[in-house]
Amino acid sequence: MAKWSVSESLLRAKSCERRGDFDAARQIYQGIVTAFPSNQRARDALEALDRRQGSDRDPPQQVLNQLLVLFQAGQVGVLAQEAARLQARFPQSATLCTLVGVASIRLGRAPEAEAAFRRACAIEPGSADHWNNLGNVLREQGRLAEASDSFHRALDLRPEFAEAQNNLGNVERAQGDFDRAETSYRRATVLRPGYPESWINLGSVQAEQGNHAGAIDSYGRALALRAHDAVAQNNLGNALAAVGDFTGAERAFLRALEIDPNLAYTHRHLSALLHYTPDTPHLAQMQALYDAPAISRADRCHLCFALAKACEDLGDLSAAFAFLQEGNALRKTLLNYDIAQDRALFDRLRAAAPALIAAPFAPGPPAVPVPVFVLGLPRSGTSLIEQILSSHAEVRGAGEMPDLARHGGALAAGEVAPTPDALATFRSRYLAALAARGNGGGYVIDKTPHNFRLIALIAKALPEARIVHVRRKPRAVCWSNFRQYFSADALGYSYDLQDVVAYHALYEDLMAVWAQAFPGRIIDVNYDRLTDAPEPETRRLVADLGLPWDDACLAPEANRRAVGTASQQQVRLPIYRGSSTQWKRYAPFLRGAFDPLPRWCLRSVMPDAAAPHADSRP
Repeated sequence: MAKWSVSESLLRAKSCERRGDFDAARQIYQGIVTAFPSNQRARDALEALDRRQGSDRDPPQQVLNQLLVLFQAGQVGVLAQEAARLQARFPQSATLCTLVGVASIRLGRAPEAEAAFRRACAIEPGSADHWNNLGNVLREQGRLAEASDSFHRALDLRPEFAEAQNNLGNVERAQGDFDRAETSYRRATVLRPGYPESWINLGSVQAEQGNHAGAIDSYGRALALRAHDAVAQNNLGNALAAVGDFTGAERAFLRALEIDPNLAYTHRHLSALLHYTPDTPHLAQMQALYDAPAISRADRCHLCFALAKACEDLGDLSAAFAFLQEGNALRKTLLNYDIAQDRALFDRLRAAAPALIAAPFAPGPPAVPVPVFVLGLPRSGTSLIEQILSSHAEVRGAGEMPDLARHGGALAAGEVAPTPDALATFRSRYLAALAARGNGGGYVIDKTPHNFRLIALIAKALPEARIVHVRRKPRAVCWSNFRQYFSADALGYSYDLQDVVAYHALYEDLMAVWAQAFPGRIIDVNYDRLTDAPEPETRRLVADLGLPWDDACLAPEANRRAVGTASQQQVRLPIYRGSSTQWKRYAPFLRGAFDPLPRWCLRSVMPDAAAPHADSRP
């Protein structure tokens, strides 16, 4: 093509078409589109050629209509058989390939679907739809890089393809690249403003980045386009709960269940907002859905956690514990979790730490903003500490950020050598993400509990960072993990009593390693002491961070920032005591599962068997 102008190349392609040399014509058109993606004449000619050839290659329209009737009737197995049979007579029919691919997806046969869509792409490489279909099936198989390539091919062929742009966002979101995903979703909404899926996905990625106000707006736009969308209503409820509008959240969840009474995760979300009595209508609705014979394991899992909450409200702890056992067992199975996975990870972290600590590195200019890591086991009180500190005029809370593990997990585990360039790249990427979430604060909190595993990386690459380690009584924190359904998949250890106890030991051992390696770098906060004596413990923490005192830190319940974690209701209340003794109500059902746990927190002088305080909540 380099020897010919675009106009001359188009004339050559037309000449090939007249001679019947369609493959040569297609090659020329494709070459023009590749070199000049905005050339609409070549695009139109390529699509026209695909249609022309398709009409010759496809079965008669009457036969295709019969296949579509099978699809609409839900007879996808018959459709797959008939379409495959017809392929022997029409081997160049991209339409039949697409029908086989769609039917295979419905039947759960991803490899067959992939093969069919790849064949369609080979027959009609200028069809953006085929590349989009292939990208979707690759994404479903977790092959994200290949899926991204397919969606980019689709968008190269048809830049205005909103669905492909939205699907590319789904891949970027799955890869943890939330900024790029948000950009892709926004482009999809511009390309097709009336496309509710892109607004829903935009809202979801905004919520994952802590922008719950933006998420509320995006879900509202989706619902304006499609009012009877149960998923959008459910997501709106979650965003409203994150900003403290629990009444609005309850209304949104109830509306979602009016639209789709079988939305099991919405039942779970709603259960967290209700206090159940024997006459609460929602209780019977959940029980009926739980008893349905065709319920999936995932839905049954959600309902188990919801019914456990209801039974606890009703005082039936035996039934609550039975539901918790069943729900946790289902969740562990669905995640395919084995504690050996985390044991291996902790081994890698310990093995990689000496080289990371000894690596030469000059961090350069001081970080702006200053990172403040609030970490520890999940449900140890990290949300409360973030709420207290972000009440300070100089501090902002960014919530749980994925960026430390995303940009530095491989470094911390020894999968990437800790060279100066690698450490500098990690530092710049993390600090950019922190600044984007910091909202102008001089200090910004990353409250991701599992960052305790990456303290060696923090100490090396972010030496100006403050590290706040929150400790809570072992039995209390282990029980709180076991009774909680986590939407993130990385907490598989929490769904089995033996696993959570074993994970607690891994955590204790690793924190002991960090305490020895980084003396004076880690600020320990004892959650139970803090709730017993909020003012002196809060003043000590603020002073340890090197911040001037701010009275607002004593009223974290007045902090209006959004909270997207499981503690979103508790942190709206004044600091109260007694939560660390709640596990004792279930002690008769535990059968000694917590016996291997120490009687006090790591390096704590507060025994776990201390006399409980009365709950001081109003």
